[in-house]
Amino acid sequence: MPEPASSVKADSPDATARREVSRMLKGPVAETFRQLLPPLAPVPDPYKAIMESPELLDGCFKIFRAKRDLFNLFLLGEDGQVVADDATRLKCGRSVDEVIGMVVRTGMRSYAEQHFGDPIDPSKVKVKTVAAKKPPQQSYLLRFVNVVKLSELFRRNHGEDRPPPSGQSKSGRFYAAIKDHLDFEWQVRFFPIYVEIPAHVFNKLGIGITRMDTEERLQRLAQLAMADLQKAEQVLKDPALIQEMLEHNVLASATVSELGEAGFDTVHGALAGVDAKKKWDVLANKDTAKKLVEDRRISQQDIAALADFLDVLNEFALDAMLELHLNRDQMQMFLKTAREGLGDALFLGLFGPIYSLIPDDQDEQLKLRKYQSFCQKALRDLVAAVKQLEEQNRRSGNEVDEQECLRTVCRARRPDLEKELKRLAPACVVNNQAAASPH
Repeated sequence: MPEPASSVKADSPDATARREVSRMLKGPVAETFRQLLPPLAPVPDPYKAIMESPELLDGCFKIFRAKRDLFNLFLLGEDGQVVADDATRLKCGRSVDEVIGMVVRTGMRSYAEQHFGDPIDPSKVKVKTVAAKKPPQQSYLLRFVNVVKLSELFRRNHGEDRPPPSGQSKSGRFYAAIKDHLDFEWQVRFFPIYVEIPAHVFNKLGIGITRMDTEERLQRLAQLAMADLQKAEQVLKDPALIQEMLEHNVLASATVSELGEAGFDTVHGALAGVDAKKKWDVLANKDTAKKLVEDRRISQQDIAALADFLDVLNEFALDAMLELHLNRDQMQMFLKTAREGLGDALFLGLFGPIYSLIPDDQDEQLKLRKYQSFCQKALRDLVAAVKQLEEQNRRSGNEVDEQECLRTVCRARRPDLEKELKRLAPACVVNNQAAASPH
């Protein structure tokens, strides 16, 4: 016999909120996007079409960000007023951030079923149909990475998945491995890459993969061999430290594996008082991190003093400062003054990370080489100009320190440098800089 209505357990607030969000997304929100996105106009079920296409889903997120006011009807708080931020809870019981996470996970679920050709949950499908797995898909959302080559890299460096256990589909295994690590709208553009990463790699690295927010970083991740990860774990030893690295920047494992215990202890000890993310980002900046250990001119105190910059500072910039024979206080001053004098974009162009993803397009490759050569030459010229100005002041008896000399040089050269850098920057670098900016 059915239970009396009074004794039936009521839905939890969480279940009620999920149901209400789902109703709004499938109904009025999807209809709004139908009116704003031409490809959705003739589609009978716009919600289904959006969830089955990373391109459409990405387009919807972009429209929402550009025309948020058109969605004010769905962005009301408990007080009936429009909520302007993404963290405040809405009347439906979820914040914008939480709804975005739900949508991204739903989109990934649909895309995984299409890619693997089977249902996430076979038990809920009356007639099981198994389609052929789709070959790697090149999406227009991914401009500078070859998905086919990336797929081959992941499998060569991390191995293929074994067949799923009885009762579990390939898409179900994959989705179970990735779902808890999806939260952000920018992850949608990487769906075609995620499905090419074996599920056992997600089981091991999890959030370490889905926090790689540029094509370049995902390429570096694909190049990271399982042997590097295993060696890094042997160096770190402490499970908590290993987990901390995976959560903040798994690319640091390549550096850790090469530094060994003594080298890692040197850098890690110097960064003991630094925020965990910043620390692992410093260690992920491989060539510079290795130089911190290998160059005897650099002490642990120097590393600590430069900690704010070491996650982005390239090894050529570090060399340039060492050639000026600056002490640690002067190096810190030098970098702060250069950033202030050049501006963030120009500073990162000259002092920042060297773009490492080589485009397939030969014209882009040539542009990238010219751009990188110009940046390194401009950096050397900047340092030489500071030296020259300092020497001129010394000879004339003017007491002007390196900071003032650098400020003068930056002020004089900034307009021409900005113009030339903008002219030379290849599309892959511009795209990477835009993707790496705060989301």
